[in-house]
Amino acid sequence: MSIKPRTNSVLGLLAATSLLLAACSEQTSTPETSVVATSEAVESSPGYRRINTSNPEDPLAAQIYELDNGLQVFLTENHEEPRFYAEIAVRAGSKHDPADGTGLAHYLEHLLFKGNQNLGTLNYQAEKPHLDRIVELYEEHFHETDADRRAEIYAEINSEAQLAAQYAVPNEIDKLYNSMGGSGLNAHTWYEETVYKIGLPSNRLQQWAAIESDRFVDPVFRLFHTELETVYEEKNRTLDNGNRIIGTALDELLYKVHPYGQQPTIGTVDHLKNPSLVYIQNYFDTYYVPNNMGIFISGDIDPDKTISLIAEKFGEWESKPVPEVGPWQEPALQLAERRTVQYPGEEQVQLAFRTAPNGSSDKEALILLDMILDNRTAGLINLNLNQQQLVSQAGSSPMFLNDYGSQSLYGVPKQDQTLQDVERLLLEQIEIIKAGDFEEWIIPAIINDFLKNEKASLEFNTARVTMMRQSFIEGADWDYHIAEIDRMEQLTKQDVVDMANKYFGDDYVAVYRVDAQHEVPVVEKPQIDPVTIDPTRQSEFASRVLAMEVEEIEPVFVEADRDYRIVEFAPGVELYYAPNPLNDLFTFSIGIDVGTEADNKLGIAAALMDVAGTLSLSNEELQKEWYRMGSEFRFGSGENASAFSVNGLDSQFEDSVALMMELINSPSADQQTLEQLKGILLKSREDQKSSPPAIARALFMYNRYGEESPMLEAMTSQEILDTQVDELLNAPSELLNYKHTLSYTGSMPLEELVAALRRNYGIKNGLRDTPEFRFRSARDIEE
Repeated sequence: MSIKPRTNSVLGLLAATSLLLAACSEQTSTPETSVVATSEAVESSPGYRRINTSNPEDPLAAQIYELDNGLQVFLTENHEEPRFYAEIAVRAGSKHDPADGTGLAHYLEHLLFKGNQNLGTLNYQAEKPHLDRIVELYEEHFHETDADRRAEIYAEINSEAQLAAQYAVPNEIDKLYNSMGGSGLNAHTWYEETVYKIGLPSNRLQQWAAIESDRFVDPVFRLFHTELETVYEEKNRTLDNGNRIIGTALDELLYKVHPYGQQPTIGTVDHLKNPSLVYIQNYFDTYYVPNNMGIFISGDIDPDKTISLIAEKFGEWESKPVPEVGPWQEPALQLAERRTVQYPGEEQVQLAFRTAPNGSSDKEALILLDMILDNRTAGLINLNLNQQQLVSQAGSSPMFLNDYGSQSLYGVPKQDQTLQDVERLLLEQIEIIKAGDFEEWIIPAIINDFLKNEKASLEFNTARVTMMRQSFIEGADWDYHIAEIDRMEQLTKQDVVDMANKYFGDDYVAVYRVDAQHEVPVVEKPQIDPVTIDPTRQSEFASRVLAMEVEEIEPVFVEADRDYRIVEFAPGVELYYAPNPLNDLFTFSIGIDVGTEADNKLGIAAALMDVAGTLSLSNEELQKEWYRMGSEFRFGSGENASAFSVNGLDSQFEDSVALMMELINSPSADQQTLEQLKGILLKSREDQKSSPPAIARALFMYNRYGEESPMLEAMTSQEILDTQVDELLNAPSELLNYKHTLSYTGSMPLEELVAALRRNYGIKNGLRDTPEFRFRSARDIEE
């Protein structure tokens, strides 16, 4: 169970969820504000109708239905494995919390894992009087202001909870799903959504429907006071998290009226201390209604049978009107509005500009603008700031919500660099776009990047479901939603320049996080006595679900020579080949069982390669070439192994491998580049000495490994200072003097792959054996 994190980048979101974002309504919007049935789309059956038509451009071939009670159901088939992934989403989140009871949506998310009148109880009728009394006591506690009396009330709650616990079956939904082979049971709450998730074998669909259709009917908020402790701990972690601290301050500055900035999803400290079960029940009764909810399933399913099952099980839910919230009118920002927050360790600046919400016709151009700033490889921030090492690190990301949108930029300073310097450098990148001083090839390259990542994301049921759920939460017409990349393809360089000048003026917010001890507000946990419950208990409802007949799935095993092949490419070099039947994407890697245990300079050598060029290409030219091809190169080293990898489109495979080998065999960087890198690494080390998470990790590693902790065996600062360019540039190619493995997954036939590698991948003679693997053992603790 979690609060949904801030999106780091459009590219990152697309890789995970395919980023087909479209949405709600705005004066300039063109899509419809909801999935609307037309006479051609309707396929009626008892209890439901189909509300979309088949679209040959739909990558999911989604079938969308609406039950008579308004519940929308999105289905897509993916038969790659005998499993399905399902989400149930509610169009309500922290934006819908009452102003005097923030955190209710998140509390409710937790409580809906506690069961109802059937699930999670041995005898609800016997349990009910105690639960009713607990509700009464919480309401008295909610309205009471005298501290002593509040403590007395909580003591009564504690006592009554012990009596109610006689009948409770804790974590029963977890046990049920685990016994069925479930995975990923979770939920999240965000501004405008609450989402419940589970993955199961495909033969468990009927049991899933039985559980979930019952789960959201007459929920019982049992074991509430113990769940309070969990939420309190979540709040404490957010108050002691550097990223949350700066992110919260940014939201508060950006949205001075709207709940986006004024109502944290986890709730304020005061409201967490004073929860109301009546408020939570009212929230459930208001928003957890079928005409405000959606079901999303991707996997090994039969859509016709699935929608019939859902109509049978969920059709009894009763719909009712859902009240509108808002609108909230934000005052215009007054030039640059600033705030400073404190947290030990690494300093950072974050900037944010208000842009456009979901549904705006400006959205696609704003997505392109963000990618021109930061696409991880050849964006302006990537090339001008990160690759040139003008800052320790920097990036950007957009945020599109139903009422407002924003664009954020962040930067981390180097040694002796001020946060003002970093802010200026970030703003300069925006000015470049406003002036149109960027190359036109970047736009089609970004489109290609999106298309490639969309192909990759379609392999995963979680990503397919996320795409459908986003459309529902945003209120977007499905055909409009899936055509977002098509709309981007129609945009020009001038469209992006116009958008930059429209939204990126002198009115923005800036938050500086400085290296200083922060004050952590005390969230005092009330006295909560342990509840002792027999973990072997089981409700009658759970017994009936587990007794349902299930058709066993016949396992299919991976077989050599059918599903993969291992061939000797050269003496000491084996090639692992696995065909990719789903798309034309490839991944190629070189694995060597040599790591930092054998050469402790490999870590810094990998960091230098990130900012190096080749003898024929500067670093900037190299990064642009990777992005033009739609390929990504990575090199990294662990304790006992190192790997080079490249991925992209099979049409670019040979060129990608050739460029990879050019970089490995003839990297180029000067001493100044290395000295800048040393400064960044040493500054990061210094920051970690006062960073609470870094200190906690160091303590954990020392407790586990003692004097053999990897952190104690890392290169010293002096050893880093003593490194030379030539030894670091030679280190990657030296790895290929050892025996190693090649791995390929893609659409090329094995014979073509081998021929392409023979043309581009030379093998050195007399490859050496790799060193003995070092197993790091946890230390023995003396009594």
